[in-house]
Amino acid sequence: MAKAATQFACTDCGYSAGRWFGKCPQCGEFGTLVEDAPVPKGAAGPKPTLRLVDVKAEEAERIPTGVAELDRVLGGGLVPASLVLVGGEPGVGKSTLLLSALAAISKERRAVLVTGEESTAQVKLRAARLGGAEQVEILAETELEAVCATLEQERPDVCVIDSVQTLYAPELGSAPGSVAQVREAAARLLRVAKEAGVATFLVGHVTKDGSVAGPRVLEHLDAAGPAEAVGAELHLRRRLLAGDEQRAALA
Repeated sequence: MAKAATQFACTDCGYSAGRWFGKCPQCGEFGTLVEDAPVPKGAAGPKPTLRLVDVKAEEAERIPTGVAELDRVLGGGLVPASLVLVGGEPGVGKSTLLLSALAAISKERRAVLVTGEESTAQVKLRAARLGGAEQVEILAETELEAVCATLEQERPDVCVIDSVQTLYAPELGSAPGSVAQVREAAARLLRVAKEAGVATFLVGHVTKDGSVAGPRVLEHLDAAGPAEAVGAELHLRRRLLAGDEQRAALA
């Protein structure tokens, strides 16, 4: 069996090449290319096709998050089986915002929080301060396969992954947060969201220049446009920025 060719990927923009460069040819950053472990390929069987006339295109009932501004950005609520990227600077309030949303959602639906950065005790303390989050279910896990298996088995209505940079797939061999790990985690969580019908919030950190940390493929995963929570450096204000389609609608 031939050995897979070594690839190098930029940790800033996701550019991939067959050899190492001191300066990324795409984004121009220095020292950002690292060895990218190849993703093992599995055999996939054929699937039946559908004629477009047979496809049911009725809009699914949106899930209200209980946070008015978040619902506005999402176009009226969270779409079932969708994946929404929530990006923001560390400490801006992403976890608190989404825990508040889960608390409201859990009153009528199953809501699960997958935490990779905080312990269950830390989350409980925050939930106690917010109030109303007693029905939110929590899973402290960072192994990607365990997270996906749990979602496929439990099939909650809404799930929050906090954060994608903490998840890892052991078969890749690279550290959590690397280009290969983030790309694989995002792709597999998107598949689970669609197939299991789990509306998923995917939390991603934002760098100083305002881009989502890790490969920028994350920014294109959510077809409806990412919902980003961005905090001002001086006043720690919190605001929600819609994706391209929402920006056009609000202009």
